[in-house]
This record gives sequence, C-alpha cells and structure tokens, in this order.
Amino acid sequence: MTMLEEIKAAEQKADALKKQAAADARNTLRQAQDQAQAEAAAMLEEARKQAAAAVAQAEAEAKAQAEQLVEENKGKDAAQAAEARKNLDQAVKYIMEKVVIEC
Repeated sequence: MTMLEEIKAAEQKADALKKQAAADARNTLRQAQDQAQAEAAAMLEEARKQAAAAVAQAEAEAKAQAEQLVEENKGKDAAQAAEARKNLDQAVKYIMEKVVIEC
C-alpha cells in the first residue's frame, strides 16, 4: 500500500468515525430528551395528584365549616324564635287594641 492509499484509507476511516460519532450523539440527545419528557410528565402527574388532594381537603374543610355555621345559626335562630314567642301574646294584644279599638 502506498502512502497515498494509506492517507486515503485513514481519511475514510476518520469520516466513518465522525459520522458514527454524530449518529451516536444524536441518539444520546434523543434518549436524553425522551427521558426528560418522561420525568417531566411524571412530575406533572404527581403535582396534579397533590393539587387534587389539596383541593379535596380544602373542600372537606369548607364543608365542615359550613355545617358548623349552619348548626350555630340554628341554635341562634331557635333562641331568637323562643324569645319572640315570649312576647307573642303582648304583640297580639297590642295589634288587637290598635286595629279593633281604633277602627
């Protein structure tokens, strides 16, 4: 083999190695991108689950607070109604006097 043939063979080998290195780099990049997307999707799904759990907990707490307020208001309303009933006879008497006597 002559020197020129050896140089030409070395250049061809270098070109082949360069092409293979570029292909390997593309494959590595593609794999890294796929892995990053998969990890991002997993993180997003986990964040969605945590958000859903937080929303469910907030809704449960709000419902419990609303029920507590309803119960408190029932007690207050019942007390006000009982107080009003105490004065019912006097109110009827007053109305009757005003309506019946004045009319």
